[in-house]
This record gives sequence, structure tokens and C-alpha cells, in this order.
Amino acid sequence: MTAAQRRRPTALFASVAVLLGAAACSSSSGGVPPGPGGLSYDTVRTVAEKLLQDRAAGKGKEAACPFGLDLGKALKAAGIPGTTALDTEDERAVDGGIGNGEPPQPWPSGVSHPPEMPSVPARPPLADVSCGWRVGSTKLDLELLATTQHGVAVNLMLPGIQHAARLGASDLEQLASDQPGPGQTKLLTGRGTAALSRITPRGEGDIAVLVSQNYDAQPDQALTGEPLRKLAESLAGQLR
Repeated sequence: MTAAQRRRPTALFASVAVLLGAAACSSSSGGVPPGPGGLSYDTVRTVAEKLLQDRAAGKGKEAACPFGLDLGKALKAAGIPGTTALDTEDERAVDGGIGNGEPPQPWPSGVSHPPEMPSVPARPPLADVSCGWRVGSTKLDLELLATTQHGVAVNLMLPGIQHAARLGASDLEQLASDQPGPGQTKLLTGRGTAALSRITPRGEGDIAVLVSQNYDAQPDQALTGEPLRKLAESLAGQLR
């Protein structure tokens, strides 16, 4: 379970299990050019492990989002006004999670599956870091997920993406087949309150970043649509 999924309940469609094994596809949403980034799976894993260790040791809250992410700078680049701060009301404003991978699993009873997929696909090792900010009074969440396997980071995030973006099953399947490619950022359908980026990692693996408004709140229109896409694009660009 990822850090963001611990912070909010997730509805898991049966079809998502199939999508976890889908190949990543590129989209034409634009963004920073593809190329080797400055962030690696190992770096994300190290940060996530330290966050978990600090929490287990009872250390205080983190003072800033890791990786030098500057939300104020990203807001300015996106043309969005507002003051920013970590969400001090959230005990897990900065959180981490890790997974060591799982071998293929039998399909749940009653779930239909394609003949070429006799079992639920294996899950590769992953590392996840999430940050929660306030932009004025609006809650803004970021989840970064890195994995050792090329092209599957978005697939591994699909349950959380579905909930954050309020996507139906057909929209989720469409996203799985039309994902942002390396260096691209895509505004998700639904309420326009979530955007998804994929960055090219240093070394092997895959990294995706989801930026979304708090899913229970009335949407802040200044943080929807194209401005939100630009904001996510700017944050993803800081991770290069």
C-alpha cells in the first residue's frame, strides 16, 4: 500500500488488476523533453525508507517536502496566486512507503481475465513519497512513485489515481492505454482536479507524479484545468 493510499481509502476495480500488466503508452500532452533525469529509483527508495524509520522512531514532522520541491516556485510558473505551506494539520503531511514486490497471484474467485494472463501480474519493488500542502485554504497533495520496472509506475498508481481524479472504470481504462510518456504531463478527466506526470529516471525503472486537490473538498477553481496541469508539470520538472 502506498503512502497516499494510507491517507485515503481506495476503491479497486477488478479491471485494474488487468491494467497493472498493461504496457505504458505515451500521450501528446506536452511537457519537459524526455531525457535522463536526476532522480533514480534508489534515491526515492532511500528517502522513503528514512521517512518510515523517522516515523517509527517517533521523530517530529518533516519541515519540508523532500527532493527540494518548491511549490511556491511551481505556482508562480503556472500563474497561480496564493501562499503555500506544508499542511501542519496532517500528521502525515510528508510520508513514505515501500514495497518489495510480489510474484504473480491467482485471480480472485469470479473475476474474468484474458486467456493470455493466467494470473494477476507480478508487482515489482516500489518506493513512494507523498507531500500535503495548503495553497491558501486548499489542500493539495503530491504523490511520487518510483519502481524498478520500466513503464509500469502509472499502472501501479491506478487505484489512487482513480480515487483522486474521480475516474469511472472506462476513464481509468482509457488512461491506462493513453498514459503520459516520459517528460509529459496530462490533466486527468473528471473534475479537472488531478494531473499526472511521468519523468525519466536516472538508471533503470520508472517514476510517476500525481498532483491533486483534496478529494473531499469543494474544488478550488484556481487549481483546476490547465493551471493545475502546468503546476504538476513544473513540479515534475524540478525533479529532473
